[in-house]
Amino acid sequence: MTEPDGRKLRMRSLHDVKILPTRYLWTNYLPVAELAMLVGKPGVGKSTVAAEVAANLTTGRLDGDFLGRPQNVLYSLTEDSEGVFKARFVAAKGDADRLHIVDVVHGQSDGSPLLIDADLDQLRATIAELRPALVVLDALNSSLEGQQNDNSNVRPQLEKLKALAHQTHTAVLGIGHFRKSTSGSEPLDSIGGAGAYGQIIRQALGCARDEDEGTCTLSVIKTNGQTLDVPSLAYRIEESQVLADDGGTASVGRVAWLGESETTVRDLLQRSPQGDTDRSEREEVADWLVDFLAGSSGEAAAKDVFKAGQAEGYSRDALKRAKGKRVRSEKAGFGGGWVWRLITDDSEGSTKGAKGADTEIPLPSRSSLLPSEDVLAEAVVARQPDLTREAAEAHGRALRLAVGA
Repeated sequence: MTEPDGRKLRMRSLHDVKILPTRYLWTNYLPVAELAMLVGKPGVGKSTVAAEVAANLTTGRLDGDFLGRPQNVLYSLTEDSEGVFKARFVAAKGDADRLHIVDVVHGQSDGSPLLIDADLDQLRATIAELRPALVVLDALNSSLEGQQNDNSNVRPQLEKLKALAHQTHTAVLGIGHFRKSTSGSEPLDSIGGAGAYGQIIRQALGCARDEDEGTCTLSVIKTNGQTLDVPSLAYRIEESQVLADDGGTASVGRVAWLGESETTVRDLLQRSPQGDTDRSEREEVADWLVDFLAGSSGEAAAKDVFKAGQAEGYSRDALKRAKGKRVRSEKAGFGGGWVWRLITDDSEGSTKGAKGADTEIPLPSRSSLLPSEDVLAEAVVARQPDLTREAAEAHGRALRLAVGA
């Protein structure tokens, strides 16, 4: 029976439903054709990270299902000017012809944010025409109407976005914020606004600042269909100069990826502010940590450090904060666990200054968005089987050199 507004029940046998593997725009971090969020407190470069992902997607450099195949991106901007965003995108070496900014013109308005309830049909038509692999809403809140702390209001709008992603086979990434107070809370529960954000989205990425290391961390804080045991990534926002249209230069931030991080966003959000008492306790833990590693020939597996430290009453977070400039953590080879090592005068990563002081040298940075040359070569061969292996490897090296990896 059909209702007056055209609504009717639909029934399907589960036998006819297909099981499909999860595909990724950015391997393990951003799924294809799903609703996802990127959240963090102000100052951690969320928009810069999103621009970096979009730039790599438009040039086929993003390590994921579209590697080697440049894709279109549709972008809604509400917190940055178009000029600032373009400079950031150009600094990330994106293809500006493949990124399209979208907004809404009506009445006397010249460029209002698109609204999910009011503009969904036009957005769907635009996606059908442009066929983007990714739609970015920066910020997601600007596209929501009504009370944003009310689940009954937010949930239906997010469900429409989720259905749009599935129907158009386009990933939708919303940029959001953590609440001001996050101490003791799980990252997913710290997303500002209604709880529906954590309930409806397929994947959530969190960003947080590590004040001890002077870097930021990106972690998967929510996912459906895979483990949360995805490596966190450390990054730093560095200044980049871009040629301006008036002949001058524009200074913008660009993401410098530093590799995997042993510290997660959850660790960082749950840290308490440090006062004098905290500093004293930190020094105590640091002294214990140095003594422990010194008694273990200068290094130990992270799990052994945590086990021994917890036996002394020190939490995992306290031990991580105590590393300072005297201890560094590294991966023990491909697929290995984390190892903590004392930094000595002749160890890799430090050198003597003119006055004999230890000066820590940062380890080389690498882009986590780009795979190795071998992986790039395999992808090129798969898509262009007529190429020789040497030509494919040369193409892989060229791709990495293009972004300064």
